[in-house]
Amino acid sequence: MEVRFKCFNGFPYQCSQCPEYTELRQNRNAELVLLSGIAMFAPPIFTEKIIKKCQKYHKRVVEYLK
Repeated sequence: MEVRFKCFNGFPYQCSQCPEYTELRQNRNAELVLLSGIAMFAPPIFTEKIIKKCQKYHKRVVEYLK
């Protein structure tokens, strides 16, 4: 039986000190170049994103950057 506890921190702003919190930055420029075949004519899309995640409390936020 699993016991669940509540987290009262404001996610993700108060979670930076928690060991269960991770941030992953992904840059899609190389992926877009490979998929499109031509780098000069690639449309301006959201090319970077930051994935903020708490493993323990199963919270996840994705922020898109240009």
